[in-house]
Amino acid sequence: MKFNGYLKLRIGEALDLKPTTASTRHTVIFNKAPQTLDPYIVVKVDDYKVGQTHTKQKTNMPTYNEEFSLNVNDGKQIELAVFHDTPIGYDDFVANCTIQFEDMIKTSNTGETFEGWMDLEPEGKVYVLITLTGSFTDDVAVKKENTHKQFTRERQGAVKRRIHQVNGHKFMSTFLRQPTFCFHCKEFIW
Repeated sequence: MKFNGYLKLRIGEALDLKPTTASTRHTVIFNKAPQTLDPYIVVKVDDYKVGQTHTKQKTNMPTYNEEFSLNVNDGKQIELAVFHDTPIGYDDFVANCTIQFEDMIKTSNTGETFEGWMDLEPEGKVYVLITLTGSFTDDVAVKKENTHKQFTRERQGAVKRRIHQVNGHKFMSTFLRQPTFCFHCKEFIW
């Protein structure tokens, strides 16, 4: 099922965030204490980034209370990804979760509001409040409506290049501006 309408997402807080083994690989070498995180959460709808929370400094249980509002067209899922803000290089991945719009209908208190703790993978959880205002369309119903054949023009304007075989070597036809010799057998190429 796809969702069309207005999405309002409020991220409350996150609990039990722990650095992944990849991000703690250097602490063993340098004998550092267990690391606290500088986490932030990236919000994506269908793999398109729609927002990011502020970074909370030195905590594994951040409180955000931040809200994101947007219009969604043919939305299938929401992804919440937690990252650790590093001073140098790429930010470290901590955890994530994916929420299907279809699952929100089944598990929500009412038809349009979902509130609760979402489990993060590999570890942790985040408290969210999601309000949906709009309609759901069923993929099967849309496919049954559109039964006529769609006309497509494949390879329009594309030139198909032939492959020539000379002395056991395969060449694609191309214009060579100067005399050229084969790299393998050192013979002149026409």
